[in-house]
Amino acid sequence: MKLRETLLANIWLKAAALLLAVFLWFFVLLRGQSEMSMDVEPQFKNLPADLIVAEMRPDTMSVLIKGNEFVLKRLKPSDIKVPLKLAAMETGRYFIRVDAQDIVTPHHVSVVSVSPDGVWIYLEKRASVMLPVKPEVRGLPARGFAVYKISATPDEVEVRGPKDTLDKLDALKTETIDITGINATLEKDVAIKVPDDVEKVIPGEVRVKIEIRRGK
Repeated sequence: MKLRETLLANIWLKAAALLLAVFLWFFVLLRGQSEMSMDVEPQFKNLPADLIVAEMRPDTMSVLIKGNEFVLKRLKPSDIKVPLKLAAMETGRYFIRVDAQDIVTPHHVSVVSVSPDGVWIYLEKRASVMLPVKPEVRGLPARGFAVYKISATPDEVEVRGPKDTLDKLDALKTETIDITGINATLEKDVAIKVPDDVEKVIPGEVRVKIEIRRGK
């Protein structure tokens, strides 16, 4: 009984305080309206599994947004979504138009404009091939020593990307390993150099072994 009396006590005062809090919240949101431009990278939606976006121009779009200055200052480009719907498309070049209403923003943030009003994309067939790995080495070992053998484990990696790009590749190189002054066998995990337009390399790094022996 006492609990109910406590809750009901000054109920009108409590209701007024709640309404005031709500009013202040909306007042803070509505005052200090500001605009800000943000460069956002478009995202692909419903891209057919056998296709890949080999080229996109431009690679970012300038989105002018409006909202409370306090909210805008805390936004990141990743908070703004510019979806490009690519369902049922085939290989070729397309112009995808983007309207302000297509852009997804957080609550209480609106889109004023977007520039340019679309992007050009080029779709190619996605392919996957196995390519040999060629370790890249520079420098000379210590005096009296010589490189006996260079190997990579694994010696092949899976490469995924546009078919036209993969058809031009016969091998992939690793990041450069400097052996200047080395007088013993060296083993090191080294990243694969990813060529332009290649989507993915699996694995992304290999174990390179450089056998160094004393020269005769």
